[in-house]
Amino acid sequence: MRDKHIGFLIMNMEKGGGTERVTSLIANGIVKRGFKVSIISCQKGMKSCYELDDEIKLYSLQGEMQSNFSARKWLCFYRLKKLVSEKNIKVMIAVDVALYIYLLPLQCMGMCKCIAWEHFGYYVNQSLLVKIGRILAAKYANCVVVLGQKDLENYREHFSKIKRIEYIYNPLPIQIEKKSSMNSKRIIAAGRLSKEKGFDLLIEIWSHLESKYTEWTVDVYGDGPLKAELVSQVKSLELKNINFRGFSTDLKNEMKNASIFALTSRYEGFGLVLIEAQAVGLPCISFNCKDGPSEIIKDNVNGFLVEPENITMFVNKLELLMSNKELRNEFSLKSDIHLENYNIDRIVEKWISLIKEL
Repeated sequence: MRDKHIGFLIMNMEKGGGTERVTSLIANGIVKRGFKVSIISCQKGMKSCYELDDEIKLYSLQGEMQSNFSARKWLCFYRLKKLVSEKNIKVMIAVDVALYIYLLPLQCMGMCKCIAWEHFGYYVNQSLLVKIGRILAAKYANCVVVLGQKDLENYREHFSKIKRIEYIYNPLPIQIEKKSSMNSKRIIAAGRLSKEKGFDLLIEIWSHLESKYTEWTVDVYGDGPLKAELVSQVKSLELKNINFRGFSTDLKNEMKNASIFALTSRYEGFGLVLIEAQAVGLPCISFNCKDGPSEIIKDNVNGFLVEPENITMFVNKLELLMSNKELRNEFSLKSDIHLENYNIDRIVEKWISLIKEL
């Protein structure tokens, strides 16, 4: 299979987000099964925040070197076309449906098969480029890959004549040797500090609880454009026990030292951090936003699903977990009931099967 070359087209592999993390996991799995693999970034991307197999090649289209929007798009396409031709890449995977716009001409020219990999829920990102990418991918891509059953249903509802669509879960990205003891009075949250992740809602929720539960703390891991605004919100509410810890390269161990995981997203593509938290035994509480959490959390069994953006309900459910260690332990024992669905080997085999079929 060494003559089968697989390419991933991503915006910037140097970022430390969930998209880049999952790409590294799938790319590592594919290369270990005998394929050539390249990761091509539209901008920057000549290094990775996450570990990559030495056999994986990194390339950049250097889009950041061109400030003009139209010129940047044409330059990136020209460089991509040249790279796909020179490296004889047989299958290209757009890591984000908006990037499928670059791949469609290559597919029409018969240069390669193309997969559009949706990394957000259908309702998460409705920018013009994403809308166009989804329309084109549904009609022309050799396959659209979404993150779960509900998003597959969303696509089929909006695109009645979709060419081909499959759902493949994101894999559990960590190996678990030891789980949380449930002894700490610590809540953990993680994600990009952006509007859709709802950390402003988490701060508001915590403002109703901090004075009553002074021994408890909330630690938020991640970076993003709203960091200064969120820190300012904490100061204005005079909160002392909620902390923004920045990006962590070892979130697994941070989770092991917590007793609850909180997700306050307005939208969620899949909720990778939820399965990480479940893997270390944490009870999870999340808004039941579109579309990932309800496929991961079983309400009242291993966590709580809360009506979207219902602050009062979230406060009540979180307080119930904080005040009842027996309930936390009960949820913890059932935290991993669905985790086999996210086994890395199983997920990679689904990708391999799809690639072979193309």
